[in-house]
Amino acid sequence: MSFKQIKLTHISLKALEMGHIYKYPIYYKKEGKVYSILIKEGDKFTSNTQEQINSHNITDVYVLDKDHDQYEFDTQTYLEKIVKDDSVPISLKSEILHEMAADVINDLLEGDINTQKIKQADIVVSDTVNLILDDPKAVKAMLKVTSHDYYTYTHSVNVSTYALGFGSYLKFNKEQLHMLGMAGIMHDVGKRKIPGEIINKDGKLTDDEFKIIQKHPSYGVEILKELGETNQVLLDIVEQHHEKIDGSGYPHALKGKDIHPYAQIMSIADIFDALTTKRSYKGALKSFEAFNIMHNHMKQSLNNKLLKKFMSFMSQ
Repeated sequence: MSFKQIKLTHISLKALEMGHIYKYPIYYKKEGKVYSILIKEGDKFTSNTQEQINSHNITDVYVLDKDHDQYEFDTQTYLEKIVKDDSVPISLKSEILHEMAADVINDLLEGDINTQKIKQADIVVSDTVNLILDDPKAVKAMLKVTSHDYYTYTHSVNVSTYALGFGSYLKFNKEQLHMLGMAGIMHDVGKRKIPGEIINKDGKLTDDEFKIIQKHPSYGVEILKELGETNQVLLDIVEQHHEKIDGSGYPHALKGKDIHPYAQIMSIADIFDALTTKRSYKGALKSFEAFNIMHNHMKQSLNNKLLKKFMSFMSQ
């Protein structure tokens, strides 16, 4: 079947629940723009389905746009179930949480944005925080599934993961961890307003292009406020995650204590992920290489006490 007028949305293969009856069809891409049905409307995801996935090396699955909200409901229900299930390996829980978060962020950045999508992100963060607090092995498992290829949405998942793990290392409470997780997911939402040719440009930006990029933290605050966000700490983290201790950051060139401590944490997580992920114009650095750059060449612009603690956290 070839879809020219019908719009499909990519979903997470790992988030499909064995034994669940899906009220909508699920498709996989065969080649080009040709798609085939993996699960028919009203059918169950069975071991035969899994065999088909394995035999055809299926990695990407899709639902119709009109069915995406129902898919989100199904996956959130599944997520809440497995987080509380001790028989599910922590590695699988972490993979599913990562995939779910990536789906949510991709939808926030690429699709229409509304309060329901913010709520979906909130649920994923809550489930992640609960997992971290319930299982001491959760953070290490989550760090293992961070993506090493840079896309805006996977970057946001990675940054949220690093911030949550670091917050747990710093003994943050549940409310503080939730704030860090949400801020990590939302920190680049302002890039919705930046032209795609700038976001996806291979190589160095021109001065004019960089000036446009520098507006994305403020755009993010505008978007969140339009959706009714009133938590000033969250808004501060989103707007200040590119500010630097020495005043060399943007968008307001804030210095030192004028930058919220959580934004300073987000800045470290953001830079670390940018250095350790692969882009079209650069390879991914090893952690020690990234820390060498951050410690030796960015010490004037980062909170050094937090950076040392972050390095200790990552070397556990």
